[in-house]
Parts: sequence; C-alpha cells; structure tokens
Amino acid sequence: MHALVPYLVFPGSCREALGAYRAALGGEIVTLQTFAESPLDVPPELSERVFNAELRAGQLVLKASDDLPSHPVQVGGNVSLFLTFAERSQRDRVFGQLVEGGATLFAPDGEFSMLRDRFGIQWMLVG
Repeated sequence: MHALVPYLVFPGSCREALGAYRAALGGEIVTLQTFAESPLDVPPELSERVFNAELRAGQLVLKASDDLPSHPVQVGGNVSLFLTFAERSQRDRVFGQLVEGGATLFAPDGEFSMLRDRFGIQWMLVG
C-alpha cells in the first residue's frame, strides 16, 4: 500500500469546492479531468462535471469528483478513503476482506474498485 487519501464527492459543486479549498489551504489543483474527458459515456449536460481531481497543499492531498445520477452523493456518504496498491493481488485481497458484511459498489474490474464496508465506510481501491 502506498498512501491513504480522502476522496470527496460533490453534487455538481466539485470545481467550486476545490477552488475554495485551494484558496483556504494555499494549495494547487494538480489534476482536473471532466466527465467529457473520462472513459464514461455521460449525457452532454453532465460532461463538464468533474470526473477526477486532486488538490495538493504541502503534505495534504485531497482527491475529489462530482457525482452522477446513477450514484448520487448522500450527506455523510460523500467521503471515501482512496487507497493505492503496487500490486493488483494485494488490492484484491484487501477488497475481499473489507467487503465482508458490506457491499460492492464497483467490482474489482481493471484498476479500480469501490466498496462500503460493514461499518458504513466507503473505500476506493486502485492498483
């Protein structure tokens, strides 16, 4: 495992929130990809929403995106723990243990998977 990073999800206000956080924390938005630039097929009215972004301020790293109608954000459920792995086998092992008693949100297919553990915490696993 490399680093554990908070991942924030917004109901269409990601760009605005990141601007506010950048100003408050003195950081820099180092990545900002829209849904139009993503591999997902989304309706035109959602194409400029944020698919993936990253803000860095000193040692602090925040990742963020906007939600989609198929996965609407809910207050209290708009923060996930984003964890990266050097090896997919390690990611799959951790996924299997964390998902016990919880729910698969995105099955481990390719590099990305997402789950809600039995304690209600959402995890995004990449590797």
